[in-house]
Amino acid sequence: MRGLRSIPLALTCALPLALPAQEPEPVARPPGVVTVDIEDLTAEIRKILDENRIPGASIALVDRDRTIWAGGVGKADVATGVDVTADHLFRVGSISKSFTSLAVLRAVEGGLLDLDTPVRALAPEVGFSNRWEATHPVTVATVMEHTAGFDDIHFREFAKVDDPGITLFEGLAYNPNSRISRWRPGTHMSYSNSGPAIAAYIVEKLTGGNFEDYVREQVFDPLRMENSTFRLPDDPALLAKGYGADGVTEANYDHIILRPSGALNTSAAEMARYLRMMINRGTLDGVRLLAPETITRMETPTTTLAARAGFTYGYGLGNRALIVNGHVFHGHGGGITGFSSRSAYSSDLGVGFFVSVNRPSGGIGDIWDLLAERLTEGFEKPPGAVAALSDEELRAMTGTYQNVTPRLQLTYVLSRFFDIRRVTLEEGKLFIQGIGGDRKRELVPVTAKSFRYEDEPVASVFSVVDEDGHQVRQAGPNDRRVSAVWPAFQLSAAGTTLALLISAPLFALVWVPARFLGRMKTIPLRTLLLPLLATLALAVSFISFILPFAVGGVSEAFGKFSGVSFGIFVGSLGFVALTALSLYVSFRSPAAETGRFVRLHGRLVSLACTVALIYLWSHGLIGLRTWAY
Repeated sequence: MRGLRSIPLALTCALPLALPAQEPEPVARPPGVVTVDIEDLTAEIRKILDENRIPGASIALVDRDRTIWAGGVGKADVATGVDVTADHLFRVGSISKSFTSLAVLRAVEGGLLDLDTPVRALAPEVGFSNRWEATHPVTVATVMEHTAGFDDIHFREFAKVDDPGITLFEGLAYNPNSRISRWRPGTHMSYSNSGPAIAAYIVEKLTGGNFEDYVREQVFDPLRMENSTFRLPDDPALLAKGYGADGVTEANYDHIILRPSGALNTSAAEMARYLRMMINRGTLDGVRLLAPETITRMETPTTTLAARAGFTYGYGLGNRALIVNGHVFHGHGGGITGFSSRSAYSSDLGVGFFVSVNRPSGGIGDIWDLLAERLTEGFEKPPGAVAALSDEELRAMTGTYQNVTPRLQLTYVLSRFFDIRRVTLEEGKLFIQGIGGDRKRELVPVTAKSFRYEDEPVASVFSVVDEDGHQVRQAGPNDRRVSAVWPAFQLSAAGTTLALLISAPLFALVWVPARFLGRMKTIPLRTLLLPLLATLALAVSFISFILPFAVGGVSEAFGKFSGVSFGIFVGSLGFVALTALSLYVSFRSPAAETGRFVRLHGRLVSLACTVALIYLWSHGLIGLRTWAY
């Protein structure tokens, strides 16, 4: 196997194309060491916790040579009043992927694994479907960079949280239907929790042990992360409690079935060691864990269209580029029941930080911003490069773009109408704005094919052409350029259909009292009732679908047999039957029997139901059993 030998080669090919356009000049450290007023910072964090009903926070600030501060603010256990300390373990969700990637890269360095090897060759027993396998195989790199084209894991996988002893293979075998490549692997990035778990399973298979033991031996022990674990800790007292929306009700400890993607428990003190190792390019306190080029590979995407065009900003291996207070950092975020976390570091600045809170809340963003400001204070923000392009060259980027790579394909039934952006040229400048009225932002050209936002130092938006000849804007979301008329047509068609559907219950407010008062008796009840019932069946299914998003408990409601999941299933099938009956009756009833208006309205509503039925069927929502999806 090529192993690590493939890493320098890939980077040698990619970096010369991208670095001149993307990388800012290295920022010199200010004289002396980074200093932070911890007492003042703690007071500010406490305010944020109180304002957002967050019980506690675990925090680490580091520079290249030391831990500036590792500690906590608030409570690790509300009921007993235990304060958060530097050693309390917080659940960090998808930050787990960074450590999974480190373990996989240790196997690469050891010659056990080549990232470019197809998964089928290494683990044919892992189920997935890829109709492009002959020309675009799913590889270890594509599953780790989220470019295999898979959906994120489905509802039943999220809901399976009651089996702490489940093996990694059993977790992957639980629902292989979520792993269907929706486009050619190695083209677009779309986040999928099953990918890193597949890579971890391959390491497990190659080493003959379990992955958790391998991570302990190859990553945690060398970093002296003694208490970090993908399972419950040996000392339960070290584990901070997670909480629900009120900040008081304890959250469940979910034993997720794909532990390498999100089950890590770790502390501020131990995350500080990880961050320092990453800042120092694989070395911690004089001991080398990984080669510098391995860290660079971890940070570098290689399997998207943009990456193959030479652009290095994006999602690598459990590691993504981030703009933090005007500087380029790398890191990852994570969320899991009862917790939310973020981590980031910059080798150029020589600093890094971590924060985890024990209640999912937008307040973590306020803490993140505060830490970023304090830690980067005194570093000069690098100026971004600017390319002098003609209006004609800029105009090549303009147009209407529609997202084509939803994280969960089921959501595309609605998101396709709203996840649309327009790029316009105004007085020699490019601007981008979502159709929902998002903030208009300037796109500054770095090269003819790469662009940065006006307040960011490097290019993060790339114009590429896919293998079908479509122009694509890759920038996290992958947007395909479409005709400007197409979104308007979609919205008008959807709006007309929705208006007709709503007209059925509104008309019922007229005919129900009228019949009660002895009027409209000559009109057959079926002519009036069937369009209404068809619409109500669709409403039941739709309300069942959106209700858990409004009140919480999505995984339980959808991933298991419940009133909600059964309502979606039965409502959609009832909609099919009632639409068919409504169509038959509305087009068979003579005008003399029903009246022209009633017949016309019935036909229009029935046709609207048919349009909705065809659309929902094409997106897999008719007869959907979410508990088995």
